[in-house]
Amino acid sequence: MFVWRSTVALTWMMAVLQVSNVDGGTEKEILEALDEAAAEGSWGYVPLSGPYIDAHHSGNVTARVGATAVLNCRILYIVGKTVSWMRARDLHLLTIGRFTYTSDDRFRAVHQSGSQDWLLKIHYLQARDAGPYECQVSTTPPMTHTVWLSVVEPETTVLGGPDLHINAGSAINLTCLVKYSPEPPPYIFWYHDGQLLSYDEDGSGIQVVTSHGRDTTSQLLIHRAAGKDSGEYTCSPATAPPHSINVHVINSESPAAIQHKNTTASSGSSALGCRSSPGTPLELLLLLALVPFLVSDGGHLLVDVLTRSKA
Repeated sequence: MFVWRSTVALTWMMAVLQVSNVDGGTEKEILEALDEAAAEGSWGYVPLSGPYIDAHHSGNVTARVGATAVLNCRILYIVGKTVSWMRARDLHLLTIGRFTYTSDDRFRAVHQSGSQDWLLKIHYLQARDAGPYECQVSTTPPMTHTVWLSVVEPETTVLGGPDLHINAGSAINLTCLVKYSPEPPPYIFWYHDGQLLSYDEDGSGIQVVTSHGRDTTSQLLIHRAAGKDSGEYTCSPATAPPHSINVHVINSESPAAIQHKNTTASSGSSALGCRSSPGTPLELLLLLALVPFLVSDGGHLLVDVLTRSKA
């Protein structure tokens, strides 16, 4: 038994020494970690198929910056085998058994005796920690499983942007969504064109409702929008970056539209000949020149023209 353990330990030690960019640990510590892993459950039952990795309980992980990520590798029937974790992007060996084999003390190997779960904990996550991590079992050939770590940062989004158009007199209803915050924001401020909005005073016509859950939402409500309410609105949580939206309040009957409508109506009346007076002296002369032709028609047209001019 001692010869078998020594052979396994030497084989793994040689493999470790061949990995580039590996730091920390002495030969004695590595051999002790390997012997400990090999001794655990060495007399247990192993099916002919050998150990295998339960991928369902060894899934990908998403964690936010500054938090702790826990990567799990569940291995069934691991009798006499050793588990290690490696960062795949640079082949940096991180753990062997319960031994953490890196100088970065943010990484920690965690395993309880008799458990099927071999954990890799990464404290104080940084964005550069994202990527694939490989769990390896010392079978022949080695059994491997990749766990992807996604590192997210707090984000703020005002829904409906970047521009929102509102009719004058309607309500402005803005929703701000805060995701991946390390904790629910203790406060969320709203700004209009850089000025802090006051929504605690009675009669301001502004309300804010904030709700906390997996994500935090804050709703800004302005009951009757007017032209002065146009501009940039910014949602600024305490634990996430700010985000803005541009609001445009549109008047349904602007002065320009009314003027255009009146001008059109006057033009239409002129085209129909509905004038309140005959017009200029030139128009009167032209009318008198047409009298002989109108009289030849029995005078009916002349009477009609004179009637219209007096109307």
